[in-house]
Amino acid sequence: MKRFRLAAATLAFAVLAALGTLPARAQYANEFVPAKLTKQGKTTIPWAGPGLVVLQVEVFPDGSFHVVKVIRTTNKGDVAAALEIAKHSTYEPARRGNKPIQAFYDYTLKFGKSVVRASAPSPGGALGHIDALIHAGNYADAKQAAGTYLLSHPGNVIALQYLGIADYFTSDFAAAAQAFDKVGTIGAQFKEAAAQSFAALAVQQAAVDPDQALTYAQKAYALDSSPNSLYALGVAQFGMKQYAQSIASLEKARGILFAQKSTPTASKVAVDSHLLQAYLQTGDTANSNAMLAELKSLDPAGNPGARFVGVFYLQQGVAAAKAMKPVEALAALDKAAAAGDPKVAETAYTQAAFILLQSKSPDYNRARGYAKKALAIDPNDPEALFASGVGEAGVGVVYHRADLTDQAKETLKKALGLAKAANNAALVLQIQNFLKHLGG
Repeated sequence: MKRFRLAAATLAFAVLAALGTLPARAQYANEFVPAKLTKQGKTTIPWAGPGLVVLQVEVFPDGSFHVVKVIRTTNKGDVAAALEIAKHSTYEPARRGNKPIQAFYDYTLKFGKSVVRASAPSPGGALGHIDALIHAGNYADAKQAAGTYLLSHPGNVIALQYLGIADYFTSDFAAAAQAFDKVGTIGAQFKEAAAQSFAALAVQQAAVDPDQALTYAQKAYALDSSPNSLYALGVAQFGMKQYAQSIASLEKARGILFAQKSTPTASKVAVDSHLLQAYLQTGDTANSNAMLAELKSLDPAGNPGARFVGVFYLQQGVAAAKAMKPVEALAALDKAAAAGDPKVAETAYTQAAFILLQSKSPDYNRARGYAKKALAIDPNDPEALFASGVGEAGVGVVYHRADLTDQAKETLKKALGLAKAANNAALVLQIQNFLKHLGG
């Protein structure tokens, strides 16, 4: 039996762009100025002799700092003195535009026989270089540089966030979310991008891994309670069959989006489509009808509401058939066909035909009628042709009509050719077996 698969997750994911993805690019439009040393500290600790020590210093927006670690040294006997110098030095925080931000400073100290001096670092160090690449829009190189840095500095939160933002700007939301997910506290300048990455991945996974999707959606909402995050949360909750919660999230997102004149129609359609599905699941006929009417008004050509209503009843019909309730199954499939989406109707009619053919007392005439309705929509549907052929054969046997038996053979041969062309091995085998039974 045919199964109609509606790519709801694809529709949901497509709306994220319309909801306003990639606004975080503006955060990198301002000039980046790396952290720098303003006064070198002193040490009372003797050093071993000539050598070079590179330290990593984390400088915070208020000018406070933390000496993180030794990056490399050519003389281990100089490290203790270098650490004391770094701890007694002063630094100027990095800035983006006029705003001080958290950043790392690579403090390079060269030790001689009797003097020590700071060596001019490369602008911003390795992390500053990555930021500069992002600022310049060179996201591929930024991603590669961040990955390389993380090989020698595993778990570095700044590098992970740079990796996440580089992935985000290239619309690789899954990779971006995975990078941001490794960061305990996401920096303010990265929050919007991280939220949108989590939201996009939540929508992608809602149908296949609803538990994980809900986790990502909740992270998105915790970072940014925008309509984008609310929409993803509603989609994920729907995937978890938390229909009441899904409705609450989607209604809230809808209220914000519909109040904004700049909201694209695609965003409105997506939110209404998911609200329609949630209302259907809760039996809310009044709101279902309201959403259906609004969707028809928003997108009269596409009419997505008809498809979602059709799929809802189609799923009910299949479930009833599995539960051996043919009367309820046929009633639901009739509603699915009446919803107004041609593809859903074709599938519903074909399903109905097979239900009648597979019953203990097959109703060949009625099954043939359903199959004809399906073929009126698509004359080359191999499954509908198979159902039609079986119905014709059954009627031919019951009424001793050789003409219908011959017609059935021709119908089944056409179905067989189309099934082979579609590489539908299971259907090919079924048709071949039935033709053998007919002596064809």
